[in-house]
Amino acid sequence: MRKTNAGILLTLCALGTVAVASAAGDAGTQEKPKETKSYSYATAGVTELPRLKLLLDEATLGGKELEMAEITFPAGSVDEKHKHGSVEIFYVLTGKFGHEVNGKLYWLTPGMVGVVRPGDTVRHIAPKESDVKTLVIWAPAGEAKRIGITTPLHCQFPQIATYKGSGDTKQAANFECKGP
Repeated sequence: MRKTNAGILLTLCALGTVAVASAAGDAGTQEKPKETKSYSYATAGVTELPRLKLLLDEATLGGKELEMAEITFPAGSVDEKHKHGSVEIFYVLTGKFGHEVNGKLYWLTPGMVGVVRPGDTVRHIAPKESDVKTLVIWAPAGEAKRIGITTPLHCQFPQIATYKGSGDTKQAANFECKGP
């Protein structure tokens, strides 16, 4: 006798129900589910400073794999040469970005990516014609804190810990929770 597709489906569903029931065992002896760490499934940023928005950190990501920030480099700015302990990845959103790595200068435009590996010497340049907005990823996490970007105040989503404009950026008292 030939089974129809519906008959096969009903048979598989019945077998699956029996398998799930036997795997579950006695409801009275089941362990309670473990609590999971709290982290964000969506974030508009966790710290907002002038020209910088920390989008993901260890607390909002739920791990130390990476950090992500939106950084705007003001027109005509040139960073000092420096090194990072993490991989640093720049994605240019707007403007023309001077990305100097180990003495070689690359000009990145919107949609381009620049990479810096630990131990590389890097310098960032924004031409005097316009600001440059970038998305920056550091992997593993820890670079934001190392260079002074901290999350001094944790706000409920979708609020952002926003700098009040004066005082030490490492003290929570100088931040407030604001909605988007």
